[in-house]
Amino acid sequence: MPVYQQWFAAWLLAAVAWFCITMSARADNLEACGGVYVFGEAQCEFRREQECMTECMTVAVETSCAAKLYTNCESECTASASVECESSCGEVCTSDCEVQMENEQPPNCMGLCMSDCQQTCTDTCADSERKGPCRSCCAHTCADRCEDQCKDEPAEVVECTPSCTTACSGSCTAQANVDCQVQCQESVYTECETEQIERCETHCMDRGGAIFCDGQFLSSDDLQACADELAAEVSIDVDVSIDVDADVDVDCENDADETCDETEETVDEVEEEIDEACSVAHVGAGRGGAGALIFGFAALSLAWQRRTRTRGRDPRATPPQG
Repeated sequence: MPVYQQWFAAWLLAAVAWFCITMSARADNLEACGGVYVFGEAQCEFRREQECMTECMTVAVETSCAAKLYTNCESECTASASVECESSCGEVCTSDCEVQMENEQPPNCMGLCMSDCQQTCTDTCADSERKGPCRSCCAHTCADRCEDQCKDEPAEVVECTPSCTTACSGSCTAQANVDCQVQCQESVYTECETEQIERCETHCMDRGGAIFCDGQFLSSDDLQACADELAAEVSIDVDVSIDVDADVDVDCENDADETCDETEETVDEVEEEIDEACSVAHVGAGRGGAGALIFGFAALSLAWQRRTRTRGRDPRATPPQG
């Protein structure tokens, strides 16, 4: 393998692995992206046509279904936070907050709330036959209730006790409603799953591609609006008008070109290693560092362009319309 390919493989794997393990608990509800909550360190990218189609699987629509069904079930799930939960949460939250206050990056209300609430998701979904949808449902419930309580709080905690009171109110309200949401969503999840897979495939064919964050399909009616909201709310830039026919250093129109074959094999190997790294280390939350992520995607896009030419992609492909 040429040296430049070795460097590319090593750099890309290291960069993406770093994003997989960095964690914070800031999240934003993105209405233009289907009402999902996206964390600042989520790995988001626009995938085109056939590559997009292969991603439209059951595991890719868990988040979009959780967002849709949560709203449908919300009128049924109106339990209030218990005094016991708020008291227990307050003690732990205040202790954790005081420790974090000594760090360079102080905590925020949303982070404290999500940290407490998501521990419940592990227990709630431990025995579920469909752990993925259950966890997505629970995480969305936590995020929605936490955001509702913390939306007026400052970006950084000033005093732990009042911030934890607010955070624990959100966390405990979510915990009180998780079982209701899970049961309500389970009854109609299969129908939603089928619908969202079809919607994903339609996006891929009719719009030339779709946006995915951490492998999850964003069910957006307007791709550009979704990309703009990602950039504005969580500092994640996604180019939804990639020119797959941009000039590259290697001419891959000849299927017999050995350099192209090596590039294709290299990218496939790196993608497999990245998938493995993220499946082990990714924590599903975070913020910041978007610049390096964008560069990593640009490098992967370049190699992918080379590979697509070896596979006979149509050079007349046009950018999708939002």
